[in-house]
Amino acid sequence: MKVHHIGYLVKNISKTEKKFLELGYEVESPTKFDEIRNIDIEFLVNGDYRVELIEPKGEESPMYPLLKRYKNTPYHLCYEVENIDEAIAELQDKHYTVIQEPNIAPCIEGKKVAFLNNISMGIIELVEM
Repeated sequence: MKVHHIGYLVKNISKTEKKFLELGYEVESPTKFDEIRNIDIEFLVNGDYRVELIEPKGEESPMYPLLKRYKNTPYHLCYEVENIDEAIAELQDKHYTVIQEPNIAPCIEGKKVAFLNNISMGIIELVEM
């Protein structure tokens, strides 16, 4: 699987964006609101690396408890897959647990995404390309 992006949980996208820009990143797509997850998302790139900044927009966001616990931090890797259902089945055989079923990602061109967790790996995201 190819890495699509690193998900970076933040308290304030605009403040964090400035720090990434200082490190040579460029805005790939400006901040958009994901109403499904109640978060703002922005993608930045630096060469072949893509970072997704994620800002929860309130306590009802599923990302809010993670932000409260870990503060600003990378928290998932996203991998590109051809068939999300097949990839999920393969990963479940390898002891990954689905923590968010496949759903549309408005900020990734409406592609399907799913989130899984493994006790030794942590959270990963799959995006169906």
